[in-house]
Amino acid sequence: MSNDTLIVIPIRMASSRLPGKPLIDINGKTMVAHVWEKAMLSKCGDVIVACCDKEARDYLKKKNIPYVMTKKKLNSGTDRVHNAINTLSKKNLYKYVINLQGDVPNISPKIIKKLALIIRKKSVDMATLVSKIKDPKLINDKNIVKAAITKHLKFNKALYFSRSPIPYGSKEFFEHIGIYAFKINTLKRFVNLKMGKLEKTESLEQLRALENGIDIIVGKVNKAPYSIDTSNDLKFFLKNELTK
Repeated sequence: MSNDTLIVIPIRMASSRLPGKPLIDINGKTMVAHVWEKAMLSKCGDVIVACCDKEARDYLKKKNIPYVMTKKKLNSGTDRVHNAINTLSKKNLYKYVINLQGDVPNISPKIIKKLALIIRKKSVDMATLVSKIKDPKLINDKNIVKAAITKHLKFNKALYFSRSPIPYGSKEFFEHIGIYAFKINTLKRFVNLKMGKLEKTESLEQLRALENGIDIIVGKVNKAPYSIDTSNDLKFFLKNELTK
């Protein structure tokens, strides 16, 4: 386990599409517990949950899951991550931060580790992951964020993210996975930037980086974890994904 890396899982009970999402039961365990355990299994560094609700705090405290309370009103999950880090007594020890969204209960520890290795490269300031979309029905699903990427030196670099199918006319599309890694100074820069027009239009926080000249390096993985955003997502996951 690396002492210079921190994984933060931002959660919020007031999800507009699935209220109470972090504490929803999935096979006898809450959503946030599943994600926290996967993060711990990655052995990439310290892991904490960033929350802003008393109900979530009480649950985490009861289960001995490390947590930090944040402000309620923040623009994005990454803003919540930064707010959480600022409350830590040993915040200056961390060089790398991973923002792991709290709605991917079946995420593989291996892909968390892959991202942790990418961000340690000298030329990388911010990184994320994508997976090739294999089901054609997902290409037009607005809840599946698509990424347009290009080859950049030894890596792939993001050109744009959208809820629409991009690039238009492409023979292959890539799904963006809700996990980001930052060098600590890049995270500080990111949260001090104003939300731009593209971020507001698409409701995608990563566009704030692209609008302000921060390159996002992209790693490819074979299979995206299942992201639960709606009650229909939850039903599908319970029926189809738990057995995999």
